[in-house]
Amino acid sequence: MAPRPRRRRPPGQGRPARPRRRGRRAVTADLGPPRTYASVAGRDLRLWTFGRHDAPRPAVVFFHGGGWRRGRVDQFRPQAEHLAGRGMVAVLVEYRTDGPVAATQDALAAMGHVRSHAAALGADPDRLVAAGGSAGGHLALATALLAPPDLAPSALVLFNPVTDTTGDYPDGYGRSWFDADDDARAYSPYHHLRPGTPPALVLHGTADTAVAFGNSRRFVDAMTAGGDQAILVAYEGQRHGFFNPGTANGDLYHARTTAAMTSFLESLGLIPRPSPSIME
Repeated sequence: MAPRPRRRRPPGQGRPARPRRRGRRAVTADLGPPRTYASVAGRDLRLWTFGRHDAPRPAVVFFHGGGWRRGRVDQFRPQAEHLAGRGMVAVLVEYRTDGPVAATQDALAAMGHVRSHAAALGADPDRLVAAGGSAGGHLALATALLAPPDLAPSALVLFNPVTDTTGDYPDGYGRSWFDADDDARAYSPYHHLRPGTPPALVLHGTADTAVAFGNSRRFVDAMTAGGDQAILVAYEGQRHGFFNPGTANGDLYHARTTAAMTSFLESLGLIPRPSPSIME
Protein backbone atom coordinates (compact mmCIF):
# COMPACT_ATOMS: atom_id res chain seq x y z
CA MET A 1 0.00 0.00 0.00
CA ALA A 2 1.34 3.42 -0.90
CA PRO A 3 2.40 5.52 2.11
CA ARG A 4 0.10 8.35 3.10
CA PRO A 5 1.49 11.87 2.87
CA ARG A 6 1.51 14.20 5.81
CA ARG A 7 -0.81 17.13 5.46
CA ARG A 8 1.51 19.88 6.64
CA ARG A 9 3.16 22.20 4.20
CA PRO A 10 6.69 21.73 2.93
CA PRO A 11 9.33 24.02 4.43
CA GLY A 12 9.18 27.62 3.33
CA GLN A 13 12.89 28.19 2.79
CA GLY A 14 13.53 29.34 -0.74
CA ARG A 15 9.87 29.03 -1.68
CA PRO A 16 9.19 30.78 -5.00
CA ALA A 17 6.69 33.61 -4.95
CA ARG A 18 3.14 32.42 -5.45
CA PRO A 19 1.85 33.65 -8.80
CA ARG A 20 -1.34 35.58 -9.08
CA ARG A 21 -4.01 33.03 -9.92
CA ARG A 22 -7.06 33.40 -12.09
CA GLY A 23 -8.89 30.34 -10.84
CA ARG A 24 -8.88 26.83 -12.27
CA ARG A 25 -11.92 27.28 -14.47
CA ALA A 26 -10.62 30.48 -16.07
CA VAL A 27 -7.23 28.95 -16.79
CA THR A 28 -8.50 25.69 -18.25
CA ALA A 29 -11.24 27.38 -20.28
CA ASP A 30 -8.49 28.90 -22.42
CA LEU A 31 -7.03 25.49 -23.26
CA GLY A 32 -9.89 24.14 -25.32
CA PRO A 33 -11.90 20.96 -24.75
CA PRO A 34 -10.30 18.56 -22.25
CA ARG A 35 -10.07 14.80 -22.17
CA THR A 36 -10.70 12.93 -18.90
CA TYR A 37 -7.98 10.42 -18.09
CA ALA A 38 -9.14 9.34 -14.62
CA SER A 39 -11.82 9.99 -12.01
CA VAL A 40 -10.89 10.03 -8.32
CA ALA A 41 -13.34 10.60 -5.46
CA GLY A 42 -15.87 12.08 -7.83
CA ARG A 43 -13.40 14.43 -9.50
CA ASP A 44 -12.52 14.13 -13.17
CA LEU A 45 -8.82 14.56 -13.90
CA ARG A 46 -8.21 16.03 -17.32
CA LEU A 47 -5.59 16.59 -19.94
CA TRP A 48 -5.36 18.90 -22.94
CA THR A 49 -3.66 18.17 -26.24
CA PHE A 50 -1.99 20.37 -28.84
CA GLY A 51 -1.10 19.32 -32.36
CA ARG A 52 -3.08 17.10 -34.71
CA HIS A 53 -1.31 15.22 -37.46
CA ASP A 54 -2.10 12.80 -40.26
CA ALA A 55 0.15 10.06 -38.90
CA PRO A 56 1.17 9.07 -35.36
CA ARG A 57 3.76 11.49 -34.02
CA PRO A 58 6.04 11.59 -31.00
CA ALA A 59 4.27 13.06 -27.99
CA VAL A 60 5.43 15.08 -25.00
CA VAL A 61 3.51 15.07 -21.71
CA PHE A 62 4.01 18.10 -19.44
CA PHE A 63 3.49 18.21 -15.66
CA HIS A 64 3.32 21.64 -14.03
CA GLY A 65 5.17 22.61 -10.86
CA GLY A 66 3.91 23.96 -7.56
CA GLY A 67 5.25 21.76 -4.77
CA TRP A 68 2.48 19.14 -5.30
CA ARG A 69 0.08 21.55 -3.59
CA ARG A 70 -0.67 24.25 -6.15
CA GLY A 71 0.22 25.26 -9.70
CA ARG A 72 -1.27 26.02 -13.10
CA VAL A 73 -1.94 23.35 -15.66
CA ASP A 74 -1.08 25.88 -18.38
CA GLN A 75 2.44 26.56 -17.06
CA PHE A 76 4.03 24.76 -20.01
CA ARG A 77 1.54 25.86 -22.63
CA PRO A 78 4.17 27.94 -24.52
CA GLN A 79 6.48 24.93 -24.72
CA ALA A 80 3.57 22.67 -25.71
CA GLU A 81 2.53 24.99 -28.52
CA HIS A 82 6.12 25.28 -29.71
CA LEU A 83 6.60 21.51 -29.90
CA ALA A 84 3.20 21.01 -31.50
CA GLY A 85 4.39 23.42 -34.16
CA ARG A 86 7.45 21.24 -34.67
CA GLY A 87 5.34 18.16 -35.34
CA MET A 88 4.79 16.62 -31.91
CA VAL A 89 1.60 15.97 -30.00
CA ALA A 90 1.86 17.93 -26.75
CA VAL A 91 -0.16 17.19 -23.63
CA LEU A 92 -0.80 19.27 -20.50
CA VAL A 93 -1.85 17.26 -17.44
CA GLU A 94 -4.06 18.24 -14.53
CA TYR A 95 -3.34 16.30 -11.34
CA ARG A 96 -4.35 16.39 -7.69
CA THR A 97 -2.37 18.89 -5.64
CA ASP A 98 -2.68 16.93 -2.40
CA GLY A 99 0.97 15.96 -2.00
CA PRO A 100 3.49 13.80 -3.85
CA VAL A 101 1.70 10.48 -3.35
CA ALA A 102 -1.59 11.48 -5.00
CA ALA A 103 0.23 13.50 -7.65
CA THR A 104 2.45 10.54 -8.53
CA GLN A 105 -0.54 8.25 -8.83
CA ASP A 106 -2.15 10.72 -11.21
CA ALA A 107 1.01 11.19 -13.27
CA LEU A 108 1.32 7.45 -13.82
CA ALA A 109 -2.37 7.27 -14.73
CA ALA A 110 -2.02 10.15 -17.19
CA MET A 111 0.98 8.62 -18.93
CA GLY A 112 -0.79 5.27 -19.07
CA HIS A 113 -3.83 6.93 -20.63
CA VAL A 114 -1.73 8.67 -23.28
CA ARG A 115 -0.02 5.40 -24.10
CA SER A 116 -3.21 3.30 -24.27
CA HIS A 117 -5.16 5.97 -26.19
CA ALA A 118 -2.30 7.02 -28.43
CA ALA A 119 -4.19 6.30 -31.64
CA ALA A 120 -7.03 8.63 -30.66
CA LEU A 121 -4.53 11.33 -29.72
CA GLY A 122 -2.49 10.95 -32.89
CA ALA A 123 0.54 9.91 -30.82
CA ASP A 124 3.13 7.19 -31.24
CA PRO A 125 3.11 5.16 -27.99
CA ASP A 126 6.72 4.13 -28.55
CA ARG A 127 7.92 7.74 -28.72
CA LEU A 128 6.66 9.47 -25.59
CA VAL A 129 8.53 12.18 -23.71
CA ALA A 130 7.81 13.11 -20.09
CA ALA A 131 8.54 16.70 -19.12
CA GLY A 132 7.95 18.92 -16.13
CA GLY A 133 9.25 21.56 -13.77
CA SER A 134 10.04 21.38 -10.05
CA ALA A 135 7.43 19.03 -8.53
CA GLY A 136 6.29 18.40 -12.10
CA GLY A 137 9.84 17.31 -12.89
CA HIS A 138 9.49 14.80 -10.08
CA LEU A 139 6.30 13.51 -11.70
CA ALA A 140 7.99 13.21 -15.09
CA LEU A 141 10.77 11.23 -13.42
CA ALA A 142 8.18 9.08 -11.67
CA THR A 143 6.84 7.93 -15.03
CA ALA A 144 10.34 6.71 -15.87
CA LEU A 145 11.53 5.32 -12.53
CA LEU A 146 8.50 4.52 -10.38
CA ALA A 147 6.69 2.53 -13.08
CA PRO A 148 7.64 -0.76 -14.77
CA PRO A 149 10.53 -0.26 -17.23
CA ASP A 150 8.38 -1.25 -20.22
CA LEU A 151 6.08 1.70 -19.49
CA ALA A 152 8.85 4.29 -19.23
CA PRO A 153 8.92 7.23 -21.67
CA SER A 154 11.55 7.50 -24.37
CA ALA A 155 13.10 10.69 -22.97
CA LEU A 156 12.87 13.24 -20.16
CA VAL A 157 12.98 17.04 -20.19
CA LEU A 158 13.31 18.41 -16.66
CA PHE A 159 13.20 22.02 -15.48
CA ASN A 160 14.73 22.47 -11.98
CA PRO A 161 13.29 19.08 -11.03
CA VAL A 162 12.78 17.49 -7.63
CA THR A 163 14.98 14.41 -7.87
CA ASP A 164 15.23 13.37 -4.21
CA THR A 165 12.37 13.38 -1.69
CA THR A 166 14.40 11.94 1.20
CA GLY A 167 15.56 15.37 2.39
CA ASP A 168 14.61 19.02 2.44
CA TYR A 169 16.61 21.96 1.09
CA PRO A 170 19.47 21.77 0.28
CA ASP A 171 19.62 17.97 0.36
CA GLY A 172 16.36 17.37 -1.46
CA TYR A 173 12.77 18.55 -1.42
CA GLY A 174 9.57 17.15 0.01
CA ARG A 175 10.73 15.04 2.98
CA SER A 176 8.21 16.78 5.26
CA TRP A 177 5.32 15.25 3.31
CA PHE A 178 6.18 11.77 4.59
CA ASP A 179 5.96 10.14 8.01
CA ALA A 180 8.91 7.78 7.60
CA ASP A 181 12.21 7.68 5.75
CA ASP A 182 11.17 4.54 3.87
CA ASP A 183 8.05 6.30 2.62
CA ALA A 184 10.07 9.25 1.34
CA ARG A 185 12.54 6.91 -0.33
CA ALA A 186 9.72 5.05 -2.08
CA TYR A 187 8.87 8.23 -4.02
CA SER A 188 12.43 9.47 -4.59
CA PRO A 189 13.55 9.14 -8.23
CA TYR A 190 17.22 9.33 -7.30
CA HIS A 191 16.87 6.21 -5.18
CA HIS A 192 15.22 4.32 -8.04
CA LEU A 193 17.79 5.01 -10.75
CA ARG A 194 18.46 1.89 -12.80
CA PRO A 195 20.31 0.99 -15.99
CA GLY A 196 18.32 2.01 -19.02
CA THR A 197 16.87 5.19 -17.54
CA PRO A 198 15.62 7.25 -20.51
CA PRO A 199 17.87 10.03 -21.86
CA ALA A 200 17.40 13.16 -19.78
CA LEU A 201 17.91 16.87 -20.29
CA VAL A 202 18.06 18.81 -17.01
CA LEU A 203 17.80 22.62 -17.04
CA HIS A 204 18.58 24.23 -13.68
CA GLY A 205 19.59 27.61 -12.27
CA THR A 206 22.65 27.61 -10.03
CA ALA A 207 21.08 30.07 -7.55
CA ASP A 208 17.93 28.00 -6.94
CA THR A 209 16.95 28.28 -3.25
CA ALA A 210 13.90 26.02 -3.48
CA VAL A 211 15.37 22.93 -5.16
CA ALA A 212 19.14 23.12 -4.91
CA PHE A 213 21.16 22.91 -8.11
CA GLY A 214 23.37 20.28 -6.48
CA ASN A 215 20.49 17.81 -6.56
CA SER A 216 20.43 17.92 -10.35
CA ARG A 217 24.22 17.64 -10.52
CA ARG A 218 24.14 14.54 -8.30
CA PHE A 219 21.30 12.99 -10.31
CA VAL A 220 22.97 13.58 -13.67
CA ASP A 221 26.31 12.29 -12.38
CA ALA A 222 24.62 9.11 -11.17
CA MET A 223 22.89 8.61 -14.51
CA THR A 224 26.05 9.04 -16.54
CA ALA A 225 28.04 6.85 -14.14
CA GLY A 226 25.48 4.13 -14.85
CA GLY A 227 26.04 4.47 -18.59
CA ASP A 228 22.88 6.42 -19.41
CA GLN A 229 22.62 9.69 -21.31
CA ALA A 230 22.01 12.77 -19.19
CA ILE A 231 22.76 16.41 -19.96
CA LEU A 232 22.77 19.13 -17.31
CA VAL A 233 22.57 22.72 -18.51
CA ALA A 234 23.49 25.15 -15.73
CA TYR A 235 22.11 28.69 -15.84
CA GLU A 236 24.46 30.79 -13.74
CA GLY A 237 22.84 32.95 -11.09
CA GLN A 238 19.29 31.92 -11.96
CA ARG A 239 16.71 31.05 -9.34
CA HIS A 240 13.77 28.67 -9.17
CA GLY A 241 11.33 28.98 -12.07
CA PHE A 242 13.73 31.21 -14.02
CA PHE A 243 12.35 29.87 -17.31
CA ASN A 244 8.75 31.04 -16.79
CA PRO A 245 7.72 33.86 -19.15
CA GLY A 246 6.68 37.01 -17.35
CA THR A 247 9.17 36.63 -14.49
CA ALA A 248 12.42 38.60 -14.19
CA ASN A 249 14.43 37.66 -17.30
CA GLY A 250 11.87 34.91 -17.82
CA ASP A 251 11.30 35.66 -21.49
CA LEU A 252 15.03 35.44 -22.18
CA TYR A 253 15.47 32.17 -20.31
CA HIS A 254 12.25 30.76 -21.69
CA ALA A 255 13.75 31.22 -25.15
CA ARG A 256 17.06 29.69 -24.11
CA THR A 257 15.56 26.66 -22.37
CA THR A 258 13.12 26.11 -25.23
CA ALA A 259 16.04 26.12 -27.66
CA ALA A 260 17.92 23.62 -25.48
CA MET A 261 14.84 21.39 -25.23
CA THR A 262 14.32 21.53 -28.99
CA SER A 263 17.94 20.69 -29.75
CA PHE A 264 17.82 17.74 -27.34
CA LEU A 265 14.67 16.31 -28.92
CA GLU A 266 16.16 16.81 -32.38
CA SER A 267 19.28 14.91 -31.31
CA LEU A 268 17.10 11.95 -30.33
CA GLY A 269 15.21 12.02 -33.62
CA LEU A 270 11.93 12.88 -31.90
CA ILE A 271 11.48 16.00 -33.98
CA PRO A 272 13.09 16.66 -37.36
CA ARG A 273 15.87 19.15 -37.72
CA PRO A 274 14.94 22.15 -39.86
CA SER A 275 15.86 21.80 -43.51
CA PRO A 276 18.82 23.99 -44.46
CA SER A 277 18.01 27.15 -46.31
CA ILE A 278 18.69 27.15 -50.04
CA MET A 279 20.93 30.16 -49.40
CA GLU A 280 23.14 28.32 -46.90
